[in-house]
Amino acid sequence: MRGVRRIVVVLVAVICACAKSLPPGAVKTVVDGATKGKRVVFVGLDGADWRLLDRFTADGTMPELAKLEERGERRVLLTQHPPLSPLVWTTMMTGVSPLEHRILDFTRFNPRTRAQEPITSDERAVPALWNMARYGGKRAAVFGLWATYPPEPGVVLTDRDLPRDYRAATELVASRALAAIREQQPDLAIVYIQGTDEIGHLTSGNIDAARAYFHRIDALLREFRKAAETNDAELVVASDHGFDWGGAHAESATATATAAKWHREEGVWLAWPRERATRAEPMHVADVCAALRTMLGLPNDLDYRRYFTRVTPASATSRAIDEQIAKLKSLGYLASTAPAPRNAASTRTPQSFNNEGLILREQRRDDEAQHAFEEALRLDPAYASPRQNLDDLLASRGVTRLRARDCRGALDDFRGVRRESALLYASIAAAEGCLGNEQAAENAVRRSLALDPNQPELRALLRP
Repeated sequence: MRGVRRIVVVLVAVICACAKSLPPGAVKTVVDGATKGKRVVFVGLDGADWRLLDRFTADGTMPELAKLEERGERRVLLTQHPPLSPLVWTTMMTGVSPLEHRILDFTRFNPRTRAQEPITSDERAVPALWNMARYGGKRAAVFGLWATYPPEPGVVLTDRDLPRDYRAATELVASRALAAIREQQPDLAIVYIQGTDEIGHLTSGNIDAARAYFHRIDALLREFRKAAETNDAELVVASDHGFDWGGAHAESATATATAAKWHREEGVWLAWPRERATRAEPMHVADVCAALRTMLGLPNDLDYRRYFTRVTPASATSRAIDEQIAKLKSLGYLASTAPAPRNAASTRTPQSFNNEGLILREQRRDDEAQHAFEEALRLDPAYASPRQNLDDLLASRGVTRLRARDCRGALDDFRGVRRESALLYASIAAAEGCLGNEQAAENAVRRSLALDPNQPELRALLRP
């Protein structure tokens, strides 16, 4: 009996020793077709814009970036609409539209407290690149990216682990990421720096005020390039959208209604080392996930969703939530910090429905877009943006229906528009006339002329 016990003790010790010898984050491969591939260091610079970066490489502010371009593949990275960071970065990391990945706003309503909090990873409905890497038996390390709290395997530093000050956040993310890349050599490191966008908003696009910060970013790129070289990894630098540095804007870069208007469609993509292409075609943010999978040796023809389970929701300290909410408000991305209204049936905010409506409308799915805008207004009747978006949708669809001789449908759309204008009443007149309602058409013409008397062609319709 003593001999059996001794054997058990020895076996347990051997098993524990073997377990301890496994590299951090090692997982069993569940994805067929994964190959060795390359290691990848992905540095996301929120709002980085070639127009600004070219200026800084030319004047010596960013010499490291200039060197990377000499041996790199440079492209323009086209964003999606609306160009809001949580939506776009999640598209980049999943390869699918916000309509599928379901990260549709900066915040959500906490399901327990009903207070607003930064958007969470458990809202994401599909696997992200770090999940895919893990399924392929590869190790990922993620630092500071949007919608990564609560953390999944591979997420080292969530968006809620960051200080409010963008400079302090930049240094924390960079130091933690560089240490992990050098010491643990993950197959995929995702490093997200929001300060490159924040400084643009906080200085209203003042280029000179941003020069010192971008010089520091350049020094960090040098460190990431060295770390990538040491680990035989490819370095990718990308942004979710561009920024209109030095633009002549009448509106503030931090005002709630106008902050996103400072974003440009053209972001950046730079892969190093690569043979430099003279005229590389633009990429789209939805193509980033597949491009990174290819570098890593992960198959692109696989439905990774069959392995995916959403992370279990968790709670954070009120201090962490309050700090992030305050930062979003200061940057102009959050209009209200009000808790969920009584008629809210889910964690979704009015803004998330408004953003969903914009995406649906871009895809010409007007009926679904109308429902999304109406949901936003149901939750917040005073919310101006979905009201305007709904008015624009109804007016545009009404014109289309009128041209197709769907007179009743056109009139219903025009009548649903809340924003009065001379053009609206002229459109109502046309729809009423199409239905043979002469008196109603004449009344609409008179209302249009009351709003804008300078319409001679319309006034002629009233002459005997």
